[in-house]
Amino acid sequence: MIKEFFSNTTILIASFTVMGQIFKNRPLHHSSSMSTKLYWGVCYGILGNILMLFSFQINPTTIADLRHLAIVVAAAFGGWVPSIIASGLIAIGRIFLFGFTDTAFVAAISAFLTGIVCGGFSKLKIQPTLKAFFMNLIGLFFISIVFALYIKNINTLLNVLFSHYLISLIGGFFAYHLSIYIANSNKAVRELNLSLIKLQQSEQKLNKANEFLNRLSYLDGLTGIGNRRHFDEVLNKQWSSLLLTNSPITLLMFDIDYFKKYNDTYGHLAGDQCLQIITSAIRDLLANNPYSTFCRYGGEEFAIIFTKTKLDKGIAMAELIQKKVQALDIAHSSSEIADIVTISIGIASIFPSSKTQPNDLIHIADTCLYTSKINGRNRISTI
Repeated sequence: MIKEFFSNTTILIASFTVMGQIFKNRPLHHSSSMSTKLYWGVCYGILGNILMLFSFQINPTTIADLRHLAIVVAAAFGGWVPSIIASGLIAIGRIFLFGFTDTAFVAAISAFLTGIVCGGFSKLKIQPTLKAFFMNLIGLFFISIVFALYIKNINTLLNVLFSHYLISLIGGFFAYHLSIYIANSNKAVRELNLSLIKLQQSEQKLNKANEFLNRLSYLDGLTGIGNRRHFDEVLNKQWSSLLLTNSPITLLMFDIDYFKKYNDTYGHLAGDQCLQIITSAIRDLLANNPYSTFCRYGGEEFAIIFTKTKLDKGIAMAELIQKKVQALDIAHSSSEIADIVTISIGIASIFPSSKTQPNDLIHIADTCLYTSKINGRNRISTI
């Protein structure tokens, strides 16, 4: 008899472990959703039927097992809903698995009453372990009634009751605390996974913020185009690339004629707006040119890097840019050469080689820009 009860205890503990894994993300407690309580109730009901299949045959119509512990644990964790479902399935199984007899009917009623009483008892505000202990006694009480009715031999009855109570109380204690351990372990894993998810989300947000800040560090705050840092990095990178392919690179540099006088006449706010209007127009002009990089070189001076572009095409682009700025028709009453804003342009082109450096190209283009200025401004100069 002890062997069969021990077998039941082993099945009980193993089943709790498996159920804990299956429903690790749907824990059972009194505030669980109705669907969760239904799932657990069905599982505990199935467990009770499995325990009956490994029961101890006392006489032709009476069996002994630990089915009531499935009801007790269901009630202890989930309340009356899983308790009623589990006890109902166990009651049905007691009749259909072993045939309809008076003993089976009374045992079925006993199981169902255990579910009802334990479900109600689960609402009491007492220490959980103590509550589970009393529920265990409730289940044993109803089982004792069935045994007393159908086991006529007093020695057999006392032997069965002693073994049943001993294994039920010890096994029930360990089974209940195993369930608590599994529930707490699953909770810890869920919280850890949630923490990892939040950490990953925070890391993604931080990476996006860093990427955004990194982009900002390469942009001019006023005009939104590349800044001097961006210009230097692009020029050096393209220089190295074009050096391998023996392709030309052209640099166009320009500044706004008499821009200091424009600021003095119209104010710095108007000067900022003037820079924004001009850069926006030129950016639109270059939008379909995949080989161009437009940057603010400093103050009112700008630079455009044209890769894989020879000097003649660079000059053609310079003429378009000059006309584009003039077409904006921005008033400049303090200019000494026109009544609108104009620009002076210097342009240089070179094939990168081991004997030349990016600074050589900058120096040539800057010299050409200076030539445009000393020759009257509003013009394009090259070498």
